[in-house]
Amino acid sequence: MMVDLKHAEMPSDEMLVAFLDGELSGEERARIDRLIKIDEAVTARYEFLSRSEMAFYDAFQPLLENAPTAKLEAILGGLPASITDEPASRGLSRRGFMAAAIGLVFVGVAGDRGFMAFKESSSDHNDDWRAVVAEYLSLYTPDTLANLDSDEQSQSAQLQNVGDALGLSLPLQAVSLPGIPLKRAQVLQYDGKPLGQIAYLDPEHGPMALCIVQSSSGPRSPQTERRHGMNVVYWSDQTHSYMLIGRNTADKLNDLAEGVRTALTA
Repeated sequence: MMVDLKHAEMPSDEMLVAFLDGELSGEERARIDRLIKIDEAVTARYEFLSRSEMAFYDAFQPLLENAPTAKLEAILGGLPASITDEPASRGLSRRGFMAAAIGLVFVGVAGDRGFMAFKESSSDHNDDWRAVVAEYLSLYTPDTLANLDSDEQSQSAQLQNVGDALGLSLPLQAVSLPGIPLKRAQVLQYDGKPLGQIAYLDPEHGPMALCIVQSSSGPRSPQTERRHGMNVVYWSDQTHSYMLIGRNTADKLNDLAEGVRTALTA
């Protein structure tokens, strides 16, 4: 049977890391190589993961020296060998880097490659979380969201899950954007706390997202910025901070954000 590689399943991060490390068999390596060449989403994820080839040793050496070794080794012992093994010739091994990453989880400032982790900040209004959200969304292509179920029952259930995690009511009508289909709502993580992401697929401008975190910093009126070639509108109320991000024009994004903001406070 002929397989359409353009619509093949997205390789896992572990598979792409194994490709980067030269650990795949000839046939599997050839398959991933073809996907990287023809699938924009796979290419973007591969390039993102390739950044881990940078010299992390100096940055993580103090953490490795002071990490809770026994706990780290116990956790690392349960990870797949394809993630943790690394030839000693590379200096700091991928296993060592994973240990550093897990050490950071213990102090609440980072996570592993398996989920979206956000840098700790002293203020909900700090722009660090918006920067990372923007970088993450820049990896999306229309194909990332195109085949997701869009029925109202599934969307309402997803929004209920996100709302429960955030302590916030998220009716489907309140977060719907005119002419822009809602594709998925999910819970990510920011500074050890839930971050809600509601993803949309604009027929003209591609992926968009409304992201929400809990906040105790008080209300803030909408402001705009640009990150990774996308426009951002961000604001906060008494209990939450919000950002709407996409490749729409700034004026259009402001109009959409105002509609959501009004609906959520009604």
